[in-house]
Amino acid sequence: MAVQKYVTQRSQAMSRWIVPLLFASFIQRGSAFPQVALIREASQEQESAGGKLRGWFGGSGPMFFPGYFSAFAPAVTPIGDVAVWVPSDPFGCMDYTKPATGGVAIVRRSPNCTFLQKAEQAQHAGAEGVIIVSNESQLLYPMGAGNKSKDETGINIMVIEVPKQDGDKIVAAGNKGIKFSFEVYKRNLIDPAEIMIIFLGTSLVAAGAYFSTSDLSTRGSFQAAVQPVQEEVMEVDYMLAIGFFCFGSMFLVILYFFMQYLIYVIIFVFCLGGFQTLTQIGSIFLQWSTPPLNRKLCTIPSVGPILSADVLAGVPALASVIAWLLLRNTHYAWPFQDLIGGGFLCWLQRTMRLPNIKVATLFLCIMFFFDIFWVFLSPLIFQGHSVMVTVATGGNTGERVPMLLCLPAIGDPLGNDRMLGFGDIALPGLLVSYLRRHDMQSSRAWCKGYFLPALIGYFIGLCCTIVALTIMKMGQPALLYLVPGTLGTTVVLSCCRGELEDLWEGRPCGPGAKKVNPLATNTSSTHGNDGL
Repeated sequence: MAVQKYVTQRSQAMSRWIVPLLFASFIQRGSAFPQVALIREASQEQESAGGKLRGWFGGSGPMFFPGYFSAFAPAVTPIGDVAVWVPSDPFGCMDYTKPATGGVAIVRRSPNCTFLQKAEQAQHAGAEGVIIVSNESQLLYPMGAGNKSKDETGINIMVIEVPKQDGDKIVAAGNKGIKFSFEVYKRNLIDPAEIMIIFLGTSLVAAGAYFSTSDLSTRGSFQAAVQPVQEEVMEVDYMLAIGFFCFGSMFLVILYFFMQYLIYVIIFVFCLGGFQTLTQIGSIFLQWSTPPLNRKLCTIPSVGPILSADVLAGVPALASVIAWLLLRNTHYAWPFQDLIGGGFLCWLQRTMRLPNIKVATLFLCIMFFFDIFWVFLSPLIFQGHSVMVTVATGGNTGERVPMLLCLPAIGDPLGNDRMLGFGDIALPGLLVSYLRRHDMQSSRAWCKGYFLPALIGYFIGLCCTIVALTIMKMGQPALLYLVPGTLGTTVVLSCCRGELEDLWEGRPCGPGAKKVNPLATNTSSTHGNDGL
């Protein structure tokens, strides 16, 4: 009883931090460019106390950079290690000559001449290729030459573009005589990280269903300890479904235009909400497993009572949040980001519920078109930029929105992370959680209910998303595949069983059905089955 009262005091405040983080519904595999060059630093002879040794300017290992081939030149690269040099005109618009060391010219982007003119100047100078440094930190489309094709331009050298931050590093290394090698980058057909993110997403959907049905669990279990009271439960109705679409669209547009200011607000919300979520889950577990830790230490105004379990759970929670904050722009942040995100998603499923398939159909269909529009169609309105992709990747801020599960690529020298938006887990997860509740209300085993088929449908939907990423080589609206995999599977299966009407209205079905409101929660006991 004490555990339940404690949870009630904290949960509604928690929901204010979680819901705004759900509108990233997007999955990405890395670069969307059809052809990419792998720029690799060559090892150099360096003076040391022991004599001349082979080493790297970038540190203990070679630097790697992606270079994006233009649409008007062939995807060719120089042979062997070559020097990189800045011509007399750093923008590459005027005539210049190749130095004795030869190699690849690197120039800055400017409005004074076109990409094609820069490539023509480099080819005329005898360069083996030209690197054009963008003014942006993120590249969305390959360089073009108007309506001219590759055959019409007459360019036969390598022409690639790199983001500004990478170009600055290459220039600095080139000025010190560092050489680079270039090769056409070949992605692995399937990266192990993609398989891992499929299983991670599916596992979090199943874990969310576990939290969602906590009020139907047996007395004394941890699941029963986290059950919400009726006042905490947020039922998704028609107005909330439409509000998700409207508020989500407004939220994305505001982020798109003001990302350079709001990114730090989002980071603050993510840290604060993550700390609260991990602390609360850890504290409930400690109170359940070690009852003496339920002792109150003090009371803080506007926060409530602070228990011994809070302090013990708060230490690792705070350490995880601080670690993510300090490492967020490195390759080591993903475990902490995924840990915090997993806590968010499980806690959300605990209190947010669908009442029936009728509302679920409206809600998921609205979000289905929401996802497609903001990933695929928004570039038609926003000057060729996908709003969802731009927001999810942080725009030009140098930061990345943390509303994503992240896994580092395995065996990919360019290190493109595999990302899955929170919305792609939370939104289909609401349906899967409802189906788990419906199966329990109908006294059905896993193999005879709707929960397991929907979970398998979610898994297959994520697999289809990865296949689409591989084929289309661009970020995908994952709900395009997940909604048919979950909702479509449920509707077809219920039609075959003749139970669509019961699911549509939210009624338990079958001979073992318990005639109760699917949203009913016992508020007087930690044992939800007492009221059945």
